[in-house]
Amino acid sequence: MALLSPALVMLFLGTFEITQLIRVKTKMALAAQVIQDMVASQNSATASTLKIAYSGGQLVMAPFTGAGLTAAIASVTFNSSGAANTVAWQMLEGNATGMTKSAACTLAARMSLGSDSVIVVTTTYAYTPVLSYMLGKNYLLTQVTFGRPRNTGSISGPNTSPAGLTGNC
Repeated sequence: MALLSPALVMLFLGTFEITQLIRVKTKMALAAQVIQDMVASQNSATASTLKIAYSGGQLVMAPFTGAGLTAAIASVTFNSSGAANTVAWQMLEGNATGMTKSAACTLAARMSLGSDSVIVVTTTYAYTPVLSYMLGKNYLLTQVTFGRPRNTGSISGPNTSPAGLTGNC
């Protein structure tokens, strides 16, 4: 029994850590979907409405901290032949790294139906295990979601997009 107890404790703690990591990944995927859904339901996006959508994503992360969540939110428009044409606007929340124009267009190209647009949300979350000696490192999790505007062909965006991250693909 004395030899088996440490192994059982390690197995239990390892299972706990892996379960937490799976929960964080699931929550982060849901947060990305919530942000995309909230933006897609708008007729136009301002910096404040995008901040509210991001805050909604942070709330979804509970019981984990929402402070580690970052989001890059972009609108990609398509020309009449269905090719990704332009990154109309992009907003970064939580110190996110922006999507390059080519990355945003490539990601959105799968959703093209012609002359329309797609909202692309890329979220990242830095997860530090509770018992870091079990899994032994930090994890940077990433999730990408897509959605079409619901009320209009394209959503007009804020005028404060980061330089170099908008324009023709």
